[in-house]
Amino acid sequence: MSYMLTLPTIEQRFLPPKNWRVDSFHSQHREIFYRTAFIDAPKDIVYILPGLSEFGEKYIETTRDLNAKGFDVVVIDWAYQGLSHRYSSNRHKRSSDGITLDVMDLHTLITSQINAPLPHLMLAHSMGGNIGLRYLEKYPARFKAASFSAPMLGIAGICTFTKLTRLLLKLLTPFKNSYVPGGHDWSALDRHDILNNVFSHDKLRCEVHNAWMAANPDLQVGNATYRWLDHSLRSISFLAKQKTLRSIHTPLVLGLAEKDTVVDNKAIIHAAAFLPNAHLEFLNGSGHEILMEGDEIRDRFMDETLKLFGNNL
Repeated sequence: MSYMLTLPTIEQRFLPPKNWRVDSFHSQHREIFYRTAFIDAPKDIVYILPGLSEFGEKYIETTRDLNAKGFDVVVIDWAYQGLSHRYSSNRHKRSSDGITLDVMDLHTLITSQINAPLPHLMLAHSMGGNIGLRYLEKYPARFKAASFSAPMLGIAGICTFTKLTRLLLKLLTPFKNSYVPGGHDWSALDRHDILNNVFSHDKLRCEVHNAWMAANPDLQVGNATYRWLDHSLRSISFLAKQKTLRSIHTPLVLGLAEKDTVVDNKAIIHAAAFLPNAHLEFLNGSGHEILMEGDEIRDRFMDETLKLFGNNL
């Protein structure tokens, strides 16, 4: 099934190129949407794995850059965000059935929908980085290399999945479909203040998220629920184990955003110490969304990413 989206009023570099396609497939009784941008004679395919609340169109500028460097691009909308299946009648509540199922959705996309010669390349942001690392641990031969923008290996301000955390989440089970404290439906005001924005300090790129959601209400998603938090902390705990990290031999770039207040940078540094082939790239002055930051920060991360990809073709 294809899907037409209303174009927002933003710069052309953020709007779909002629080769942009929107499609979907069914996985585990859920409809999962994805985008493709294929070119003639590509070097390889780059799979873009978005973060929490994101959607394929947010990565159009990055897709254009990758196409220009000779790569096909595939972007997935995770379940319960973007155009993909939503958990409840309130489409804004970001729920989860577990990171394991997200890994299965990605595997179905790669093996059944795209079905191109393996292995490929991965570019993942935040929550997408968590899912991406879980995928690399389960399917080590599927990707040649992977680059991670502020991977969600810990959540800022929240302790790891300790016995106390387990107990608290168990007590909150009756409220598992409720928003976490301070959570609410989508609001453009969450990204309105550019000077104090935790996501990006680039005015134009920061506006892309809201522009697409305002033009297309089907893309709108609010904050996380306790159910999402529970599953995410379980996955974070799994990836914190030295045994897990040491088993992932894929060449990696880990982009660490200095000003990040969304994910836990200490957890990224911890992971870098045990991942056998990881390069930690410290991005001075960056907010959480490295690929939506100003040119100096974004270009540095993209240069490291393209170098990694080039060395592993």
